[in-house]
Amino acid sequence: MTQSGVSALTPSGFGALWDDGTQADPRTVRELALRSGVAVVKDQRFTKEEFREFVSGLGDKVSYDDNDGVGYGFTDILHLDGTREEGKVITGRGGLPLHTDGVLLGTQVDLIVLYAAEVRELRADGATLVCDQIKAWHELPDDLRAVLDRGHLEYLATERGYFTSVPEGWYRIPTFRDYGRVKSLNLALPFQADEALASWDVRVPDVPAEESERFFTGLRAHLSADRYLYEHRWTAGDLVVIDNQRTLHGRRGLADSASRKLLRGQVTLAEVAGAPGAITGGAVHEVSPV
Repeated sequence: MTQSGVSALTPSGFGALWDDGTQADPRTVRELALRSGVAVVKDQRFTKEEFREFVSGLGDKVSYDDNDGVGYGFTDILHLDGTREEGKVITGRGGLPLHTDGVLLGTQVDLIVLYAAEVRELRADGATLVCDQIKAWHELPDDLRAVLDRGHLEYLATERGYFTSVPEGWYRIPTFRDYGRVKSLNLALPFQADEALASWDVRVPDVPAEESERFFTGLRAHLSADRYLYEHRWTAGDLVVIDNQRTLHGRRGLADSASRKLLRGQVTLAEVAGAPGAITGGAVHEVSPV
């Protein structure tokens, strides 16, 4: 791969597209993603084992076992296959609101690695959305900033088949995180009312429900503004590597006839000294760091 094939993904210069027709090199793609926030490499070809090897080449691969609190048999490579299986949200066909990986589980994820193994009849549906959260946070209106500066939001994990060991009730999670590389927002927006299934819910603590809803409506509108958002419309062979510390990401739901089968890996770039943890009942909810 040569740097001559690189161009920005948005007019603001956020993200990088690498489209020179060569096979991706993990070290080069990692540097590009860390420098630009999200790196897109076209026309890649991986088997599942080759993809697993590529993910390992980016850093310390995040892996789970049966005791780590993640369901659906996920260990290190998750199949985001748009399943129609009842009750599945994260691996299902609906949309996902903007969020950071690891927020509900309390685990450090530095890079998210997505590969399109198969794509059929996709248009704008099924797109992955990536928000330049650092720029959006710096330009956050004062009323929204004041809520986040209180330090915590409360979450409820509703997709119990995936979040198998987090608290069953509402629990508090810090609104910011800093693993030594960059301080950033640590949050997941709520699912909207018109979405049939939700994987989680989130609220502002100690305020009326209407006030919490107004806050998230304003925050969603700000983070989704064109100046902060990149929308990736998938074609087969696309490789997308996202800096999870500098971005938020989500997805649009799939139309009935559409199919999108992605492989997802996660990478930690430095040893985890301690996950931020989730506070429940005044105590820290311990989640095994990965």
